[in-house]
Amino acid sequence: MKNPSRPQSLRRNLAVAIAIVIVVLAVIVSTGAWLLFAQFQNRVVADELHNSVDRLLTAIRRNGDDIFLDTERLDASYKRPFSGHYFVIEFAGQRWRSRSLWDLDLTIPDAAARGHLFKLDGPVKQHLAGVTRQHRRFGNDFVITAAADYRGLSTEIHRALALLAILWGIALIATVAVLNHWFGRALKPVETARRQVAAIQSGERQAVDETGPAELLPFIRQVNVLLAESRRALLRSRNALGNLGHALKTPLAVLSTLVERNEIRQQQELYSALREQIDQIGRRIHRELGQAHTTGGSGLVAEPFQPQRDVPLLITALERAHNRQLAVDCDLPLEPLQLERADMLELLGNIMDNGFKWAKSRMSLTIASNNNRCLITLGDDGTGIVDDDKRRLVLARGQRLDEAAAGQGLGLAIVADIVDAYQGALSLGASPLGGLEVQISLPVP
Repeated sequence: MKNPSRPQSLRRNLAVAIAIVIVVLAVIVSTGAWLLFAQFQNRVVADELHNSVDRLLTAIRRNGDDIFLDTERLDASYKRPFSGHYFVIEFAGQRWRSRSLWDLDLTIPDAAARGHLFKLDGPVKQHLAGVTRQHRRFGNDFVITAAADYRGLSTEIHRALALLAILWGIALIATVAVLNHWFGRALKPVETARRQVAAIQSGERQAVDETGPAELLPFIRQVNVLLAESRRALLRSRNALGNLGHALKTPLAVLSTLVERNEIRQQQELYSALREQIDQIGRRIHRELGQAHTTGGSGLVAEPFQPQRDVPLLITALERAHNRQLAVDCDLPLEPLQLERADMLELLGNIMDNGFKWAKSRMSLTIASNNNRCLITLGDDGTGIVDDDKRRLVLARGQRLDEAAAGQGLGLAIVADIVDAYQGALSLGASPLGGLEVQISLPVP
């Protein structure tokens, strides 16, 4: 059997993503720094060489018809062998070289452009950068090439780049450490919410604290709504099973008494079969009532209530059940309501069932949706319940058919349970038609 894949860590994924971004930035910054330093190096070397060419040009002197190079105007580095600073001056078939070249010469690349920096090999394996410019002076064209060893500057630049890389690496490690700590703090509310949900599961809490970051609050609130709906659904399920169990106990007791009559007991086979079935029904009721304390629904809207579709079907079913037809005036909304269809059918079925029992000829049903609430009004032209105490009695939890006004006990008690589970409101009054009017208000998500 294949093992399920290990769940991914949000903290690790975020840390890896940040590390990748930082590494990419490090590569980009390092490359950019290298290019900038290289450009800076070339510009510094080029400026220095152009200044050297200008100084060499001013050192060219003339004495009568004789043109010569004034060595007093030359830098001392041009006189020290292999100093790293060199020049070559060419004009009118003559070639002057700096003393620093000793008895060597500069090999100027053929592709070297006048006025632009170029690289060339120098004495004693020196790496030189050079500039060649042409000037006209004293009636002659002078081609002056100045070269210098740039290894010292390059070494300093490499040291700066290495220091930058070290600092960037330290910053990367520090950033990852800080982010890991920050992620731990940022995700702490998630762990807190998880512990609170576990406490709710064990019965130690009723809801998750609605505190924490703004991104997590909607999730926490939705969890609390779901928990509240689940509790209400469990209560509704318990009440419904209690109603059913109470409704079946009396008929079951009557059947149990009847089966004990002598004429039934004399027929042993019939008596045994009836006794067994009655006992099974009793055990099943007892078992289901016990399960009502531990199980319940989810409280979610599995199928929305559609008044235009569902109410006519309910009226038809009640007409068949009571074998009578009433004039039912309906004012129903066109759009579906975000209320559980089964709950609404049970609620309407109970109040309309009472109407079919006690109405003379007419009922009116109005369902309206206003300000996130569903308003239900059902009236009939029956005898109604005039006494306020009796109205309160039929709505009281635990009152049944044999404890309330005839025909008004169990059905309205069940309706009251459903309304209470939805945190709605239920009231009884006098209908304009002359009978009882039931008014229900339910919140609509």
